[in-house]
This record gives sequence, structure tokens and C-alpha cells, in this order.
Amino acid sequence: MIDFMVVGLPRSGTTWASAWLTTDTSLCWHDPLYQMHYMDWDERLARPGKSVGVSCTGVWRWIDWLCRHPARKVILHRDIGEVMLSMAQIGLPHSDLEHGATLLEQIDGLHVPFSDLFDLERGKLIWEFLMTDKPYNVDRHKLMIDIEMQPKFSGLTVNKDVTRKLVAEIMDACNE
Repeated sequence: MIDFMVVGLPRSGTTWASAWLTTDTSLCWHDPLYQMHYMDWDERLARPGKSVGVSCTGVWRWIDWLCRHPARKVILHRDIGEVMLSMAQIGLPHSDLEHGATLLEQIDGLHVPFSDLFDLERGKLIWEFLMTDKPYNVDRHKLMIDIEMQPKFSGLTVNKDVTRKLVAEIMDACNE
């Protein structure tokens, strides 16, 4: 079972959050939608003895499932203009992100500006909300803040069957 989720638009700190929230006792998967359907997450991502989370930039598209899921959720917000500019700079499409920003508002959880991830005091609040039984490590957070990271898109493996299924769901929802 997924214990916690970080949800945001692309270019909003989800890769960094995934690395930050992965420790010796926790594992936070980044954008598992590339590999598996969201309905399979609880079963396939679980690891015995570990707190398991997901940091995802696309699950907001399935807002009903997301809102029903019992995981603790942090919702990262970044100015939509900044998101779209950042996406354009790396050559990625960003056509439905304004709709995504609206959907993010509907999710129950802790809503924060993405910049809070990189602030020690506000980061502590995020950590304690998500990692209820693991103490916050300020020294580790300080070290992590200085690391800039992003997915290696050129080496990204995509499960085409899952992608087709997810796109079909999106298209069906658009036609309703």
C-alpha cells in the first residue's frame, strides 16, 4: 500500500522530492506511470518493512482515484507560467497543464508552493506530514538542497502498453 504521495505538475520538484523522501527505511518512486498503471501501484510498489511513497507529475489526471486513495498527500504548486516555460525549454509538451493546475486544487492534502521543499523549516513540515514515524534529518536536508536533479529523459524507459491504456482513459474522459 502506498503510504504517501507528492503530486505536482512537471518541473515542480517531484524528482527532487522523490530522492529526498527515499531513505534507508522509505522508498519514494518517481513517476511510476511510465512503467505501470496507477491501479497497480499499491500492489506492485509495496516493499516489506519500508514506508512507500510516490512522487508523480501525472496522476492528477485521474483525480477521482487520487482523491479516494488513503495515502497522505502533499500537493506542490508552481506558477503555471514558470512550469510552461520550463517545459518549453527542454522541448516537452505542456498543452494540458493549465487544466492540471486546476485539478491540483481539488486534492485533499497539504498544499504548498514547490519552493517549500528547499526551505529547512517548511521542508520539515512537509517531511513530518508525510513521514509520520521517521525523524526529520536537517543535515541531510541541507545537503540535498544543494543538489539539482531532474529525470534523464533520454534514458527513460516507457512501458508502451501502460501508456496506451492511460492515453485511452484520458481520451475516453475527454469524450464524455
